Order: sequence, then C-alpha cells, then structure tokens
Amino acid sequence: MAGDEITTKPNATSELYYVISGEGHTEVGGERLDWRAGDFFTLPAKSVSRHFARQDATFYYVHDNPILSYLGVTAAEPRFRPTLFAGDVVREELRKVMSAPGATNKNRVSVLLNNAAFDQTLTITHTLWAMFGIVSAGEVQYPHSHKSVALDFVVDCKPGVYTLLGEHIDRKTKQIIDPIRVDWEPGKAFVTPPGMWHSHHNESNEPAYILPVQDAGLQTYLRTLDIQFTFRV
Repeated sequence: MAGDEITTKPNATSELYYVISGEGHTEVGGERLDWRAGDFFTLPAKSVSRHFARQDATFYYVHDNPILSYLGVTAAEPRFRPTLFAGDVVREELRKVMSAPGATNKNRVSVLLNNAAFDQTLTITHTLWAMFGIVSAGEVQYPHSHKSVALDFVVDCKPGVYTLLGEHIDRKTKQIIDPIRVDWEPGKAFVTPPGMWHSHHNESNEPAYILPVQDAGLQTYLRTLDIQFTFRV
C-alpha cells in the first residue's frame, strides 16, 4: 500500500524484482533504486533491503534461495551491484527487435536482460536468466526445450493465448505429443519443468507479453543448459 515499507533479506546470491504496478524506491547497501511499473531490478548476496511504496505497488519476486537451502550453504560474497533495468528502455529495445528484418522468422522475439558483469553467460545475474518477450497476434513460437526450470510470468495478454507442454516431440511433424495446455492470463505465473518441450500460441487479436525467469545463468556456466529447437531459431 502507498506509504508502506517492507524489508527483504533472503539467503540468496541473486534477487530479481519485476514491478507489476505502482512506484517507489529501494534502499540497500547505501544505495537507492527508484522504480516504477514495468521496471526490473536485481540485488546481490547479503542484501538487507528496505522497499518503500509511493503508490500501491506489486512485485514479481524471484531469488535462488532454494538451491542454497538444498546445498546447506550461505551466500557470502556479492557478485554484482544493485542494478535497475528501466522498463521503458527494455520495451524500446523490444520494439527494435520486432522491427528487425526477419524477426517474424525467429523462434523467440524478445530482449535478454544482461548485467555487464556477466558477459560470459549473458544473464541478468550469475545464476538467473530473464527475458522480456512478445508473442504477436496470430503467431506461434515453435517447440523448444532446455534443462533449466522456467518460471513464466504473464505480463499481459488477451484470451486465446496459451502454452503447450509435453515430454516428447513427433520427429516427423515436430509437434508436441499429447501436450498439456496452459492458458495465459495477465498476472498469472506457471512453471515449465526442466527438459519439457513447450510452444507458445497467440490466437487473439492483440500481442501478448511474457517474462520467463530461469536458473539458466548457472546452467550456462556449467554447460548443462542443452537448449534445443524444432523449427525456426
């Protein structure tokens, strides 16, 4: 709510926030990040952060605490500085991608969020990968798979947009065998398990926007991502 504040201090090497609505600022490690709807920001290990809302605000919040808890370890060393990715800049870059020659022939039309500290993996932190993508009206983004788990957040869409998921591909038709259908709704999140084939379909008359977050920074560093495509890349 407007005027409220919250504190976060997870045992994590990486925190990622997407501002769904509202505006405010975050104070962490002597720095201040001012954010508003559509922005992204990341915080490193050992962050004790205070978040202040100037308007009613909502975050989509992802961090890598589960892997640390599984290993029984504590994050000890920050690997990057608190970083803000302005939403209007991200959307302008996406517009450039959409207007590039051959964009409609690509398997994904999207912008990868990359912290300059991680040019080896091209990821938003050393463990997390994030993409802001579009599925245009009437488009199909054909099946692909990878060994990272994907947390998919639906930023915006109209009815008629969905994802198909399945364990196997028909090698002749390149389509998913006996798929599970997940219908998109704005603000909805769903999980794409590691290794599952998935495709995105937009049967509406408006563009749809999706924010997948994966542990692909870690998987890329370990050379275990194993991303595979069936059709256009």
